[in-house]
Amino acid sequence: MKHSTAIVLIGMKSSGKTTTGKALATVLNVQFIDIDSELEQEHCTAKKEQLSFREIFKKYGRDYFRELETRTLTKLHSTLKGKDYVLATGGGLPLEESNRELLNGMGTIVFLDISSDSLLPRIISGGIPPFFPYPDNPEKSLEELLATRRPIYKQVADITLKCSSESPDILVEKIVERLEGEASAT
Repeated sequence: MKHSTAIVLIGMKSSGKTTTGKALATVLNVQFIDIDSELEQEHCTAKKEQLSFREIFKKYGRDYFRELETRTLTKLHSTLKGKDYVLATGGGLPLEESNRELLNGMGTIVFLDISSDSLLPRIISGGIPPFFPYPDNPEKSLEELLATRRPIYKQVADITLKCSSESPDILVEKIVERLEGEASAT
C-alpha cells in the first residue's frame, strides 16, 4: 500500500485489539500504539504516580478515566497526523461523541466484532470487570453492553470484521485483505 497506513482498532475489552494490532503493525511495518499505555503515561505525568490503566480506573473512577482517555486521544490525534501506525483503543473510548469525532480523522477504523461466546470467557478470565452492570450475571452484563456498544462501533467503523476465535495472524490476514479491497475501490 502506497498511501498512508493509519489503522485504528476498536471493539470490546478482550476482543484482541492489542494482540492483533501488534501483529498487524509488524506485517505493515508501522508503529504500534496502545492507548492504554499512552493513558498510563499521561496519568503518570499529570499525577506523578505510576499505575496500570485498570488501577487508574479503580482508584479514580470512570469519569476521571474517560476524561484522561479523551485527553490522551486528543494528544495522539495531533502527534500522529500524517504518520503510519496501528492504534489499539480502549473498549469504551468510542462511546464518547468527542472521541468518535477525533477517531474519524485518524485513519481506517476497524471494528473487531467478536462473538459473545468467544468474548465472555476472555473478559471474565481476569475477574468480573468493574463496568459490568450485573456482577452476578456476566452473560446478561455482556449482552447489555454489546446491545449498547455494537451499534456505536459499527457506526464509527470503516470495516467491521466479524470473528470468533481466530488467531491474531488470521485476523491480520483478513484486515489486510479488506484494506487492500478498500484501497482498490477508491
